[in-house]
Amino acid sequence: VHFVLARGTTESYPGTPYSLASLVAQNTTLRTNYENIIYPAVSEDTSDSYFIGRAAVGAQMTAYARRCPQSQIVVLSYSQGALIVGDALAGGGGNSTLGKATPPLIPQDVAKRTIVFYGNPRHVQQQPYDFGTAGVKLVQGKYPRLPSQIRTFNERYSEITGDWCNVGDGVCSPSEGADALSLHMAYAMDYDTFAANWVLDKINAVRFR
Repeated sequence: VHFVLARGTTESYPGTPYSLASLVAQNTTLRTNYENIIYPAVSEDTSDSYFIGRAAVGAQMTAYARRCPQSQIVVLSYSQGALIVGDALAGGGGNSTLGKATPPLIPQDVAKRTIVFYGNPRHVQQQPYDFGTAGVKLVQGKYPRLPSQIRTFNERYSEITGDWCNVGDGVCSPSEGADALSLHMAYAMDYDTFAANWVLDKINAVRFR
């Protein structure tokens, strides 16, 4: 199992996704390793961090899949990391901050076993892969996806994706009101145990309690 970790804005490597990767690794007999997506992880509003990160996801994941085609790739991402992962997979851009709409950067034949988003800026409401307190709420991320991007993502990845969003987190559910930083920073504590079991199911490993 190869974990691809995409950290959030201002986090140092490996960031929030590492605790989830560690929990999964500790509870499977499968061999595991990980790599970080290498990108600045500074504000996408005032820098080219998003564009660098999106390109890095496409390049790194494609290169690894070609190099190790038998590995199971598990992508774990948080905040801006979820933004760049989702946009590399489904196509990016589509607004004034993220630029013009672009096609996916990762070929469909690049095998991915599991995708986890925590605090996803492009969270889409009422999807079968939505988890967290926003799972049954009509909330959208601060950068709503274009309908064509939603279709592409769902056709390719809906069965292997888990998207965790807390209602009130100003990144994944800004339509709910004020930006609540504490909710945006609570994903590992709130959901790692559940998400780890979910990932273990996806990689056909033994669940833990």
